[in-house]
Amino acid sequence: MTVREEAHRLLDALPEDRLPDAIELLRQWAEVERGERPRRRFRTTGVFDGEPDLAVRSKEIVRDAWASEGPRSA
Repeated sequence: MTVREEAHRLLDALPEDRLPDAIELLRQWAEVERGERPRRRFRTTGVFDGEPDLAVRSKEIVRDAWASEGPRSA
């Protein structure tokens, strides 16, 4: 059995839900061999549940925390 035949046999033996992982890995390897830059694909998207303007609010939180500590001596 050649390596290519074994690769086909192994792909056929994979459960259907694992095929996307195997295909993505093979695709990346093929792109590298052809000198292409591999694409990054993300499976999940982070979901953040916070205040609408958290950046501004975080500055206020830090400012309030520093103000409550009082002056420090070096």
